[in-house]
Amino acid sequence: MTQAIALSNVAQKMIAEVDLLNGEAIHYTIQGDGFFFGSNPLAKAVASMQAAIVKLTGGHIRILVVITNLRVVLLHSEQAFCGVRRLRAVSAIALGSILEAGSSKETQACCIHTRTVHIQSKTQRYTLVIKKLDDVALREFVRNLSEIVVTNVHTGLAT
Repeated sequence: MTQAIALSNVAQKMIAEVDLLNGEAIHYTIQGDGFFFGSNPLAKAVASMQAAIVKLTGGHIRILVVITNLRVVLLHSEQAFCGVRRLRAVSAIALGSILEAGSSKETQACCIHTRTVHIQSKTQRYTLVIKKLDDVALREFVRNLSEIVVTNVHTGLAT
């Protein structure tokens, strides 16, 4: 398994709840930031404060992208007030449906970086701000999904 970052125990538990298909293997995982407001330093400060308050009240927002040899799985988990409100969502995107993948890095005030990735399927575009991902891992993410996009073009799945 290739990973962009070392996953926390919580992220590993999220992945453990996904039923892999026959012959399916995890190739790449990245963790998203559910509190993102924007790349502006003030907006990032507000998001950090919001994340701290949610954590203090027993909540969380977790987003995980898992790329396997058969599909892309998006995992989303939210909890508020020690479990009074919970949400768990799993979306699976067939590799043949992936049309585009990309990344961006925005820098403000010379040292505040925001890295995003996006995946375009035939029906929807997913854009995620990524936590703890350096430029090398960002390029690796795009390279992995680019291989899928090129394969889709050669097999006629992408139009």
